[in-house]
Amino acid sequence: MLDRVLPEDKNVELKFGSIASSITLIAAWAYSLGWIKTLYYFSTFGIGLESLELTPQDYLFASWYTVENLMFFLLLLWIAAVSGRLRPWWRLWPWSFVAIYLLVPFLTDWSYGHLDSRICQYLVANPHSILKFLPFIVLILVVLFNRDTVPRLRESSWPHGNFAFALLLIVAIAWSISAAKHIGSSDAKRALRYPEANLLHVQMHFAETAMELKPIESRQRLYMLYFSPHHCIVLDLADYNIEKDQGKDESTSPIHVFDVPRENVRLVDGTRKIQMSAGELLSHML
Repeated sequence: MLDRVLPEDKNVELKFGSIASSITLIAAWAYSLGWIKTLYYFSTFGIGLESLELTPQDYLFASWYTVENLMFFLLLLWIAAVSGRLRPWWRLWPWSFVAIYLLVPFLTDWSYGHLDSRICQYLVANPHSILKFLPFIVLILVVLFNRDTVPRLRESSWPHGNFAFALLLIVAIAWSISAAKHIGSSDAKRALRYPEANLLHVQMHFAETAMELKPIESRQRLYMLYFSPHHCIVLDLADYNIEKDQGKDESTSPIHVFDVPRENVRLVDGTRKIQMSAGELLSHML
């Protein structure tokens, strides 16, 4: 006899298949964002991903910050769209915050070339806090100004039709790609400008057979950029002058990059300076 499949079993199978498909799609998108962010991070130093030994897990871990901000951006878009249904005068100001949120990754990356401005200094110092807290600030303001928004925000259905929903998703996906690019580039520029706080300061010791690498041992400003079973990539920032380049669009100081085979490395002596204020500690904990 053939086993009978109950309708309940079919529903469970359909739900499980839908959940599995959604998780696979999210993981694939997260992998893509992590790959883009990593590409722009290392390309800032002139290093291609083909020189590295990164795994899919590395790209997934690299994507978490972009994926997190994508979720916050979707929340902000939802708040702005729902609040726009209430009153004509209410429709504009939430979208101004959406415009600000759209530009934060680009402006942060751009600000590294204009650090003579206090606004640019603030953006460079606080991009994580701005992207994290801005949607919730808008949500609080919307609820305070008009409490009728609360039940509307709880609605699970999209109130503006399929075309508007598709447009929202397209904007969010396009923004996430742009954000991944600028976040990767910003992280690299932050590491160059503040290497003591973002990279491991190292002294290299090589095998006696690697005589051509011995001059590197005496260099004083070596920072570890990448370490794997087969590669050791370090930056030599001895000639990199931060003060001279501050406020300029393009750096004129040279940066030396060494790709050392691991089999030639005998010892790596590293130090790291950790500087964290109370505000930065709270931002990292949340």
